[in-house]
Amino acid sequence: MIKKISVILALTGVINTNSVLSTPPSKVNEPIKPKSSASYMEIDGLKELKAKSDIIVEVEGTDRFELIDYKGIKMRKTTVKILDVMKGNPTLKEITVVQTEGLESEEPPMKNEKLLMFLRKGIDITDSYVPIGGNQGIYKIITKKTKKNSMTPKNLPHLNAPKDDAIKIVTPTSLINNKILRDLNGNYDDVKKKLIE
Repeated sequence: MIKKISVILALTGVINTNSVLSTPPSKVNEPIKPKSSASYMEIDGLKELKAKSDIIVEVEGTDRFELIDYKGIKMRKTTVKILDVMKGNPTLKEITVVQTEGLESEEPPMKNEKLLMFLRKGIDITDSYVPIGGNQGIYKIITKKTKKNSMTPKNLPHLNAPKDDAIKIVTPTSLINNKILRDLNGNYDDVKKKLIE
């Protein structure tokens, strides 16, 4: 059976989604991998992203998720563990994030993956949160190792040894918005300060 579906802006931030689903009767209970295309409202930078977000959180992905049917659309509800809250309720420990299942532009959080998420409360699925502007509101937090030579006096040789340092940066998950990336560029600790301001 072939179906055209349209994802509602209020649920996912998608303006228009046209999907063609072809599901043989024998595979009704298997996850559907639709061939889909989606259009998203372009967020005009970090200021707008922050303003539209109910919460801004650093999370760690888990392997807990549920596939649900929302008005004929397959959705994924993924549980994520809260590591830090930059905007919103600081007592949050876990939340559920809702995304359209099968869209390449809406990659779900993976187990142990560290992410920076800009989210708003779901309207119809009220126990969950939705990324702002599709995955324009989700960024991977990557730890990069760097070698650093210490320039110290000769009378402190133990301090002259090369030191391994690591810095954290953010990178887009699947949707690239250069207006936002300009503001999220640099060391993650500095980025967090911008988010709290």
